[in-house]
This record gives sequence, structure tokens and C-alpha cells, in this order.
Amino acid sequence: MKKAISSTAMAATLLATVLLGAPAQAMEPLTGYTVVKSFALTSSTGGSSAYQQRGYVMAPIREIGQALGWDVTWDGKTKEIKLVKGDHVIRLVPNQSRGTIDANPFALTTPVVSKNNIAYAPLRVLAARMGAETLWDSKTGTASIAVPNASKPLHLAFDFSKDAEGWKTGVADLPVDYKDQDFQINAKAASVKLSDGSEKPGMMLSGMNRSDDLFMFMSKKLGSAEGVKPNTEYEVNLRFDVATSEAESSMGIGGSPATSVYVKAGVVDREPSVIEDRTDSETPYYRLNLDKGNQSTDGKEVALLGDLAKPDAEKDGFQLKRFEKSFKVKSNDKGELYVLLGTDSGYEGLTTIYFANVDLTIVSSN
Repeated sequence: MKKAISSTAMAATLLATVLLGAPAQAMEPLTGYTVVKSFALTSSTGGSSAYQQRGYVMAPIREIGQALGWDVTWDGKTKEIKLVKGDHVIRLVPNQSRGTIDANPFALTTPVVSKNNIAYAPLRVLAARMGAETLWDSKTGTASIAVPNASKPLHLAFDFSKDAEGWKTGVADLPVDYKDQDFQINAKAASVKLSDGSEKPGMMLSGMNRSDDLFMFMSKKLGSAEGVKPNTEYEVNLRFDVATSEAESSMGIGGSPATSVYVKAGVVDREPSVIEDRTDSETPYYRLNLDKGNQSTDGKEVALLGDLAKPDAEKDGFQLKRFEKSFKVKSNDKGELYVLLGTDSGYEGLTTIYFANVDLTIVSSN
């Protein structure tokens, strides 16, 4: 995932660095950011001091975490330092240069150090995993961590050039026993060759509609690591491209593979998932746990954005089609939002599309 908050964040990078051996200017106030904790660099360790190790600022893990709203404890069973905020969990091990966040490994620039019963970690790496910026003031010898103000727009971009970037996939509106039939469900990060000869990475979703309906979707959780706060009103501006190969004039069983397959999106406060619907006891179905409407209609929580007809019907192959939508939503008490993108199909055949260039701008309304 490529994350860019604003031009001021870029300015911060030019103004300051946490590498003590590198040139640095005195830290200046940054519009839209609040410093939540400062660490004075000393030659000794203890209290709120920080020190240099291999050119990096090492700071007390407990104080980093608590300043950013994380609970910090020692897990005696696993011999790990555990940091928790909402449902995000970071684990660090003394003398190890790797940690995990939500069970996903990440590298530290230098190992965790334990001195005088205080555990230290490289400040820049750990603060970044918690969604904070790190600044160095060369005049005072102080390292600080800062967070964007609630009103500051947060920009997130996903290009899927390496992997799924934390997006989950699912299917609904098909029988519970669909795996025993030929629905050809497939989802993965993959590149698609476009009609102009270029290749574009994206999230590929593919499935055969054999039940009159088929909803394929992917979703992404946004939480404290992305700057989302609990019980906060947000306006989320969503923009993304879909690579589609279907021409508007195409025909198929049950409907057109272009104009009878509808693109939908939503931003909600609970995780999109499928549940079993046993209204029909003979053939139970998987249904989405959100109100998405049906095919060409909006739902209360998921909006209709358009269809899969490609921009230029005269050209063969896949083309990118742009979709945009703004949503107003309140985060849940854990500080979570979920973004959902999907296709709702009335075409009874195989649909294969690629979601690409997903961009989110998130602004607090509070």
C-alpha cells in the first residue's frame, strides 16, 4: 500500500530525519499535525530519554505506545511485548529485529533492547506502524512523534503491484454447496493486459453466475493504523478503476455481460461477510450481511455506481473504466471502517474483472 497524507508530510521528510548521523534542520511546526510525545536524546537510558544505536533513535516502547493510545503489556507466556489498540496487535521480542502487526511480520532497523527493565525499539519504525510521523530537532536533540489532526485529509492508495495489500474477497448470492458445482470462483492479485498493450496490476475477481445472481466483492478494513478514530463521522471519497473487456452491445444468457453486471461500492462500520440464508430449506444460499440492493438497485449500505460496459466498444480486450463515489459514515467504537467494492451480476455466465488504482480520501466531519 502506498500512503501519502499530504504535501506537509513530504515537507516533514525534507525538514527532519531520525538518523542522527544525517544532516538535519531544526524541527518547525507542521500545519495539520500534533506532536504527542518528545524524547530527549541522552547518553544514558531511563525515563523518557532516547539514545542512539547504530545511527538510529531508540526510545522506550511503553512510552511510544501509550502516547499513541496503545495498551502495552508484557506477555509472560510468549516472552513478548504486546501492544494493543482496537483489534490491532503488535508483538515485539527482546533482542529480535523482527516484529509482527496483526500476525504479519515486519522488520526493525535494529533489534529490541532491554536496559534497566525498560524495553527500547527504533522510534521511526515502530511509530510508523502505529500511523505516526517521526521528526528530529537537531537544535534541542529531541525526537518527536506526531499524528495528523482529525480534520486533516488522509489519503490511501492501493495499486496491488505486489500483493492483495490486506484486501479480503468473498462471494454471495450463490448456493452454500456451490463448491460442488462449476461456479469457477477465483480471486487474486494479478496483472491484466489492456487493449493498448500495457499491463496493469489489480485484484482479479472471477466467477460463473449459475444461480440467476452472483455478487463478487472485496473489502478492506481501515483502523487506527490508518488514522481512523472511534465513533467519528467521516466523509470518504472513493475512486477506483475496473478493467473490463465487455462491450455495451454484447448479449448473453439472462442479460448482457456488460450492462447486466453492476459495479457497487460502500463504506460501512462493520466487516462485510457472507451468512447462510436458509429461507429455502432445500437450497440454502450465501447472502451478504449488508443491504446492497439487488443488481440494478441501490441498497441502504452499498451504492450502485454503474455497469461493466467498457469505454470504447470498438477496441478489443480489457479497458479501464473509472468509478467515483463519496460516502458519509461513522466509525465504530473500535475505530474501524470497512470499504467494499463488488459486482452484482444478472448475466448468467463467466465474469472476470480487475479492480485497480483504488484511492481513498478520508476527512473527519467532527
